[in-house]
Amino acid sequence: MRLKDKIAIVTGAGRGIGKSIALRFAEEGAKVVVDDLNDENGTETVTAITDAGGEALFINADVSNSTQAETLITKTVESYGTVDILINNAICSTADVLNNNWEANLSVALQGTSNCTNAVIPIMQQAGGGSIVNIASVNGLIGLQGIHAYSAAKGGVISLTRSMAVAHGKDNIRINCICPGTIQTEVWEPMIERNPKILDEITPWYPLGRIGQPIDIANAALFLASDEASFATGAVFVIDGGLTAGNHQFPI
Repeated sequence: MRLKDKIAIVTGAGRGIGKSIALRFAEEGAKVVVDDLNDENGTETVTAITDAGGEALFINADVSNSTQAETLITKTVESYGTVDILINNAICSTADVLNNNWEANLSVALQGTSNCTNAVIPIMQQAGGGSIVNIASVNGLIGLQGIHAYSAAKGGVISLTRSMAVAHGKDNIRINCICPGTIQTEVWEPMIERNPKILDEITPWYPLGRIGQPIDIANAALFLASDEASFATGAVFVIDGGLTAGNHQFPI
């Protein structure tokens, strides 16, 4: 097992990418702290892990609040003694993304990532190292749609990743980020209600001929969290089915 006895925190793990990461990490032997603002969703993730023979703990913490982010780390240490892995995945609601709610996007995706990272750094320093994986987006790399606040926040996550990786390399703390392309999660439900064919319309833009699944990102996060990625820090891993490599539909 690649994460045997490692202590991992996954924010926004009640559903979607975060849930998939939590389940995947548990499969590889990690003890997983599930953070989410939705008690029902968070508890369901924990139950799925424990039913499969893993170990998990649910903590409801709003990562946009620095005090609650610190409490998330403190409670984890009280329960498990340390933190080896932090996955900053939490995002605001789909409505806030679509409506360009700047405060919600920046406070959760960007400030929340900073809050949790700053809170866990001293623990990882004391432990002699750790791995932090931030979930950004291809929206932080290229212009897509009109969701400007989300794109700006995710672009900030990419820059924050690089800056903090440089600052904490001396502590053996590796900080990387993943930029997913379109991933089929519950986040898309409101958009599918408005346009049931939206995912079919998006698919042709992907050279691999499909959109992503949460497990695609979970597997990438697993690599970055594990010792297999021991020489990777400050890196941006684009897991997008070829979307940002170029426009394969461009007429010649």
